[in-house]
Amino acid sequence: MPTRLITLAAYTALPLAGVLLLGWDWREIILLYWLENISRGVAMVITMIRSADAPGGDDPAHIGELRVNGRLVRGPGAGRELASFFALHYGIFTLVHGVFVLLLVAGVFLPTAAGQSPVNWLTALLVWIIGGTAQVLAARFGPLPEQRGQRLMLSAYPRMIVLHVSVIVGIVLIATFDWPAAAAVLLIGLHALVDGAGWMLSARRDRARAS
Repeated sequence: MPTRLITLAAYTALPLAGVLLLGWDWREIILLYWLENISRGVAMVITMIRSADAPGGDDPAHIGELRVNGRLVRGPGAGRELASFFALHYGIFTLVHGVFVLLLVAGVFLPTAAGQSPVNWLTALLVWIIGGTAQVLAARFGPLPEQRGQRLMLSAYPRMIVLHVSVIVGIVLIATFDWPAAAAVLLIGLHALVDGAGWMLSARRDRARAS
């Protein structure tokens, strides 16, 4: 089963269990989806290193080119160097995003969140550990994507941005209209829809490239 499909299934079923069984609302959902970014980043680094170590992984035709501090990165070992660059850059991006999420949950941007019951941090972390473990194991032992090097690295960003813009739009609707906690299912549906569409488009591009 492709890594993306495993991730999609995990981050659809687990949040649903949180809403239906653990009393979650949109705050735990957005925390979980931010934590998902961390495990996505770890999984991407693992995939990039595996791709670089695979036969032809250092082929410039696969890797492409990237300038790091003015230096052109390509050739032998470039895939692993790109993985290090990605870890730093993606880590900073995720940290900034995390600050925004925490302020959102605290009610800084949405005052209606400030008067709600305390956030269930423990269950959100436990659910993330389950989903994140599935992501990392799939990246470590699953099939490698057709994309390599820079193309593989850059594929992480559009997906993350579109996913979280969709989720944040859903949160604004829920908070603005004071919808009940069960409306958090809308966020899960948006996440699954956008991620599933992205996965299918990516699979179609891989098949077209292979043919």
